Amino acid sequence: MMLKKALAVAALILCLSAPSFAGQTAAQRPEGLTYPPLVFNLPKTVRVQLKNGMVLHLLEDHELPLVNIQAMVRIGDAWEPAGKAGLASLTGMIWRAGGTGKLSPGALDEKLEYMGAVLETMITAESGAVTLNVMTRNLDEGLGLFADIIRTPAFNEQRFETLKAQMLENIAREADDPETLVDREFRRLLFAGHPFGNVPDTASVKGITREDCVDFYRRHVGPESFIIAINGDFNSDDMVRRFEALFDGFPRAAEPVGPLPQLPPDITPGVYLVDKPLPQTGIRMGHFGLSRKDPDFDAVRVMNYIVGGGGFASRLMKEIRTVRGLAYSVYSYFGMNDGTKGTFSVGGETKAASTHEFIDTARNIMEGVAANGITEQELTMAKDALINSFVFAFDKKSDVAQRYAWMEYYDMPDDYLRGLRERIQKVTMADVKRVAQQYLRPDRMVIVALGDKKVIGEQLEKIGPVKIIEPSK
Repeated sequence: MMLKKALAVAALILCLSAPSFAGQTAAQRPEGLTYPPLVFNLPKTVRVQLKNGMVLHLLEDHELPLVNIQAMVRIGDAWEPAGKAGLASLTGMIWRAGGTGKLSPGALDEKLEYMGAVLETMITAESGAVTLNVMTRNLDEGLGLFADIIRTPAFNEQRFETLKAQMLENIAREADDPETLVDREFRRLLFAGHPFGNVPDTASVKGITREDCVDFYRRHVGPESFIIAINGDFNSDDMVRRFEALFDGFPRAAEPVGPLPQLPPDITPGVYLVDKPLPQTGIRMGHFGLSRKDPDFDAVRVMNYIVGGGGFASRLMKEIRTVRGLAYSVYSYFGMNDGTKGTFSVGGETKAASTHEFIDTARNIMEGVAANGITEQELTMAKDALINSFVFAFDKKSDVAQRYAWMEYYDMPDDYLRGLRERIQKVTMADVKRVAQQYLRPDRMVIVALGDKKVIGEQLEKIGPVKIIEPSK
């Protein structure tokens, strides 16, 4: 009886639902649906140059009572003195952590915590940064702290020694972190002879003094060093007046940094082994790439998405992970291309026994794109993904303001952001094949493998002569 009742209910449901499927038109089916083009109007900042040379990019947004300030500073690892690798990074940390001429480090920490504000500094390879996030009601006090940390950083000796000890500890721990270690050695070998290849080690960091940080800062930082993005709940005219007053008399840098040191014409390819008795091998392989200003850069972005930048949609992931089961994750990346011609790299981890197969498969995939091109489906997928990611990368106006500052810092064309979607959309299958042939060079790569020499040594010899390297410590 129960079975008959259940069957009757099922039949009734089927009858009730059948007409909706029978009457469904092609336009209503998923494959027949069409969507209007995604419209995105990028806001534009107001650019103001102060009397002292400092540049502001202002973008008002009164939705929330918050102000975000993100300053880019012309300073970085690229301008460290010889033998002082780590100086820029350490200076970036002590800059904020060391307090100001008016406030001790502890007093500055307490004041920011009481206000619910965040003030941070850092220095990376090509630039420095000072950021402030503060509520509008605390804007006066927040701006005062922002100006003090820029104009009168104290570089507290005790904080300096603490941060230096932490950096030394981190260097020591890198030896036990295979992924960090192989990344570091790959960078050191790829950029050999260039400042980007000067990796901090125990000896270089031990030789850095507080006075070195003070001198590095004083020589390179002045008002002309700053391009500042300001977004949030403020009046632009009022903000300009505040900045003029706060930075009046701020002395110019004694030695403003020059252009970024350019990379040499080419790398010296080679196969390198870092001997570690591990069950798996960390692999990094690559060569120089191209600058973001290069006319081919957008076509290269599309090409790279298909090769290995598109996650599970990429050829590297499909073949190396899904088909062959050689790695949990594998990727390709065009990076460090804002101020220089950049690099191309492939990376991943695989079990030791499949080291050669991983490298050989990755190189074959690159060769295949260059020789045979891509499919229409791959092209459409890559362009849609890149265009959509561009739109959602600017869901916050603070991101928009920061991008305008970034454009000026790297002297990008005024229409770079506004024209990006159109440039991506214009990329063709022929473009992708052409740039793959021009910019992918699987036969001329720096290949670094971190793993057990007894297992992977002979595998690497199939690729080329192997050089055993001792990691810097």
